[in-house]
Amino acid sequence: MRRTNALMQKAIFLALLMTTAVVSAQEDAPSPAPETEISEGKETDGTQEKDVAIKKHSFLFSAGPALMISTDSTKKSAPSPITFCVGAGGTLFQNMPISFQPRLSFFVNYYLWDGDNARPAEIENRTAIALSFLLDLNAVKIIRYKNHTFQAGGGLGVLARFGILSNGVDANGSGSNENTSVSNNDDVSSINSWFWSSAHFLYPDIMFCWLYNLPNGWKAGVSANVYVPVGSLADGRGMDGMIIAISGRLEI
Repeated sequence: MRRTNALMQKAIFLALLMTTAVVSAQEDAPSPAPETEISEGKETDGTQEKDVAIKKHSFLFSAGPALMISTDSTKKSAPSPITFCVGAGGTLFQNMPISFQPRLSFFVNYYLWDGDNARPAEIENRTAIALSFLLDLNAVKIIRYKNHTFQAGGGLGVLARFGILSNGVDANGSGSNENTSVSNNDDVSSINSWFWSSAHFLYPDIMFCWLYNLPNGWKAGVSANVYVPVGSLADGRGMDGMIIAISGRLEI
């Protein structure tokens, strides 16, 4: 657990460092030509509202650590593994009261099969490596204050995971619980079936984001997402598999 906390702290520090570097670099950059496809909106300076030009749509890029909560007591299961997640998407209809923010993120993680469920695994106990694509479809409220932009919202998350036999694992070796009648290939098949059964792919989320408005029209900051595992709740395993992600974000 100490190693997990240390890794989480380092990953968060790297995400914040990336954001700070982008902000510092862009503050000194010359401003480009005026943006296209803008509309009039309202911004508050703390005392009154004023008209500002608001870009209707923007692209976003994110990168940072994601913590997957593991409540399993099995010694082979990884203790809440941390993975690094990168993503891209967009913020649409920013001139409307509620904006739409789709984003697709990617990360990888090791898994094992315990005979009933797919569990996050440490490298020494791995069977499969899962290529994970997390799609956020969020409704977002945007609040602008001076040089800052705040976003809060939530929506539907879909986690598409595709497990393949991990490098260095014998395909015909003994699978779950050292059962000699079950191979590692069989376990990979069970893991993939589990990913798409009983709503294990549904992860509705809530999010919050702070962005600093740069002189060239870009925005850089930090976002946080909490993803709720519908499948685990349905199985009676509570928040096992919940994902907490903190990332540096750039919107252009």
